Amino acid sequence: MSSERSPTPEVAHMTPYLWALMAMLMSATVFDAFNIAILSTVAPVIQKLHGLNNTQWGLVNLIIRVGAVVSFFILVLADRFGRRAVITLTILGYALFTGLTGMSQSIEAFTAWQFCARIFLAAEFAMALIIIGEEYPTRWRSFGIALLGGIGALGTICAFLTARLVLTRSDWRTMYLLGLIPLVLVFFFRLGMRETRRFEALRESGGTHTSLREQLAALRVPFQRRYRRRSLLVTLIWNCNHLVTSPAVTFWTIHAARDLGYGPERYTVVVAAGYLVGFLVGAPLAGFSMNRFGRRLTCALYYLGAAVSIFTLFQVDSGDLLLQTALMSVTIVSFLGANAATSTFATELFPTEIRATGYSWTTNLFGRFTEIVTPFAIGFLADRIGIPWAVGVMAIGPVVGAVIVLRYAPETRGKTLEEISEELDGEAALQPATSSEKLRASR
Repeated sequence: MSSERSPTPEVAHMTPYLWALMAMLMSATVFDAFNIAILSTVAPVIQKLHGLNNTQWGLVNLIIRVGAVVSFFILVLADRFGRRAVITLTILGYALFTGLTGMSQSIEAFTAWQFCARIFLAAEFAMALIIIGEEYPTRWRSFGIALLGGIGALGTICAFLTARLVLTRSDWRTMYLLGLIPLVLVFFFRLGMRETRRFEALRESGGTHTSLREQLAALRVPFQRRYRRRSLLVTLIWNCNHLVTSPAVTFWTIHAARDLGYGPERYTVVVAAGYLVGFLVGAPLAGFSMNRFGRRLTCALYYLGAAVSIFTLFQVDSGDLLLQTALMSVTIVSFLGANAATSTFATELFPTEIRATGYSWTTNLFGRFTEIVTPFAIGFLADRIGIPWAVGVMAIGPVVGAVIVLRYAPETRGKTLEEISEELDGEAALQPATSSEKLRASR
């Protein structure tokens, strides 16, 4: 396959290796979604087993989700050691702590091991998106990112269909132990992965961080005047997005069990069917829309769709299985599209030398504030006004996000990563300096 390498970072067309790369990275999103979905499938069981109310379960979710923030410290290493090394590390960490989750005996141990597993899962998913963003040709980039995010629906589908059998016949711990089976095959499959062209070109030119001191200094770069506006943009829209996407399925399974009278054999089917439709429609449609109508308009429309669909899903109290499946399907299609569009912005707006660092600051650290606090907030509100209205309050988030995207997001459709960086750097140079910047320049 060496003949497929290009002397320049940008490639003109898809190659056999790039298709194989997608297959290698699919496991990142599949396992990420599988693990998160397991938490949703066992939520009613864990709550009952340990006598947790909604507020306490929300706190458990909050602690676990903090692991995604801690993944920042794993992800930033990719700008020093490379994308391939870091994504290999993440799968080993995920395997270890998922196995320990399956052996936990207390709610404290369960929470701790899931917290650690989430660190490596979030870092792996982020690295997969960055690798696709750097390797795929311009006209395939948004499609690749959308497909990679959408393929995670298969993990959710597998988790809920597996739960339908396991939770009625076996212990909940079996769900986590089953998730370890494919990991050995995935690890060896990924040995064929190469370092990205853009990172290799950067390393050959001496642009990578070769020392710990340089790495620490690079952590401040996304907050420099040159990158400040794009860092703030990505951070804000992720937080608007997470207000509805983070608690959706976890609290819907509890809502379905308590308010709709569903057992595991019913609510698992609804979610699995919803994610199947999301995979077949949501991801391809998002990729097509971003290339056809642009990133900005596509992102805003998906945000509005996410807000309306999740509000409707939780407000319709009919136990009709077909109706709930249809509502869940529309919601998941909206979620996958919103995530794909936001991930595309987060991947495209930073140059190669700080792409992992910029992504980790804006997406895995500051961009997850609402993902962490929202489940706890919903749990707290749910004990007072009920789950449907507690979730409904959060639906304002994506509406605000849509306004921010339409007003401030740049249009990156049809541009190479280098062209995007050059254009944004030019805009940043035209912005007036702040008082503190003028003071530093005068010294």
